[in-house]
Amino acid sequence: MDLGNIVYIVAILAYFIYQATRKKKDLDMPDSDESSPQAPQKGMTFEDLMKEIRQAQNPTPVEKPVQAKPKPVISEPQRAEAYRPYPAPSHLPQVKTVSRKPVIVEDDEEIEYYEGSFGASKKVPFRDYKFANSAELIPSFKMDYEAIKAKKSNPYAQILKNPKTLKDAVILSEILKPKFF
Repeated sequence: MDLGNIVYIVAILAYFIYQATRKKKDLDMPDSDESSPQAPQKGMTFEDLMKEIRQAQNPTPVEKPVQAKPKPVISEPQRAEAYRPYPAPSHLPQVKTVSRKPVIVEDDEEIEYYEGSFGASKKVPFRDYKFANSAELIPSFKMDYEAIKAKKSNPYAQILKNPKTLKDAVILSEILKPKFF
């Protein structure tokens, strides 16, 4: 055992001794008239215990009085003198007022003619697109399955597998072996 394990064991023993002495003190103190609200009474029924547990889990929310925050009063700065608009300097050009013609309301027939045209412009133009007249999206091509079946094999593998080329296979295996110098 190293020093860390010994210290750990001593700490655990000290904890258990502390817990035991604390429980002894709690057992000696029931002489006082105050009873703890958390400890259940012996005469309680199961339903009473369940109610107490539910109340502890879901405490009733205590409504806090809402304090009205005073709104800051914005007061305009008071001037010592009354406001007098200063005339614009003469060297600056003056703004000319533009008079506009009043808008003439057209006949209702004209409005009815254009009614709904704005809604038609909101349509998505791709909804009316016909796929029948369009070109094929995915090009189709024919596979040559004959070419796939005839695999090309590695020429070195063919030499090593063929018993007639034993001499070539031995030479090839010696070449391919890793060299250790």
